[in-house]
Amino acid sequence: MERKGWMFFFGILLLLLCGCKGKPEPTLWEGDLLIYYPEKEETGLVEEWYVTKSEEGIELVTELMKALRTPKGTNALAAIPDTVVLPDVFIGANGLVTLMFDESYQTVSGIREVLMRAAIVKTLCQTEKVDSVEIYVGGQPLMNAQNIPVGIMKESDFIDSTGPEASYYQFLYATVYYANKEGTALLASNLKIPYVGSVTEEEIVLRQLIDGPVAENMYPVLSEDVNVLEVSTKDNVCTVNLSKDFLDKLPEVSEETVIYSVVNTLAELPGIYQVQFLIEGKPEKLYQKMDLTRLYERNLDIIEKE
Repeated sequence: MERKGWMFFFGILLLLLCGCKGKPEPTLWEGDLLIYYPEKEETGLVEEWYVTKSEEGIELVTELMKALRTPKGTNALAAIPDTVVLPDVFIGANGLVTLMFDESYQTVSGIREVLMRAAIVKTLCQTEKVDSVEIYVGGQPLMNAQNIPVGIMKESDFIDSTGPEASYYQFLYATVYYANKEGTALLASNLKIPYVGSVTEEEIVLRQLIDGPVAENMYPVLSEDVNVLEVSTKDNVCTVNLSKDFLDKLPEVSEETVIYSVVNTLAELPGIYQVQFLIEGKPEKLYQKMDLTRLYERNLDIIEKE
């Protein structure tokens, strides 16, 4: 196949991988990470939450490679068929995983092979120690249809988004705190939050807090009119600059629940121990009866016990 023909095929394949889902919505985070599988029709990938048993390193990669063979859903195919043998796995100090398949890898071809490759890369690159993946077959680098090495692959090589203005979505796994039914305590919601571009983690979780909960048993703590004007972290203190709409408290939520929904959500992020509030760029003395001039730390007592 000539280069133009191969590029056309690859473009069509990327569209198949994207599907027609549109902008992804935040979803509940129900495990340690996701395992990706080809869907039954072989037109894209489906995902299943997975709770890991190994902590990191070669043990975790080996565990995930086994999990890729055993989907639970009826709409998923094994990402790696049982006939494909993987004798060796190596992890470099630079986060590169090398998968040493034997010749049985060549029994999978075409779109099915690319889906298998996408599932492997997207699954492994979620882990902290893995940045990229390369595949060898029978001791030689994996070759494409033009007999050119596929080379090192990253998660970003496989598109998740679609539409006429296709964006390349990334995902943040974070814990966001919303109100209970009475508005007197917080409930933790583990979320997979999509975002585009170079947005800070602080801004992502605050926007999600404003957008409201995904789970049915949780309730909003902030008005949708609240805007995040600026947020930054220095010396373990996160300074949050919110619009004046923040002061318009929802009537069904206590002021303590509101304050600590912001504080506890931000304190779940690495390196944040305290939170400073600003309103329209200036310190505000009070939020209802609570002092906004002080630094706030995580409050575990306000989290509703199971």
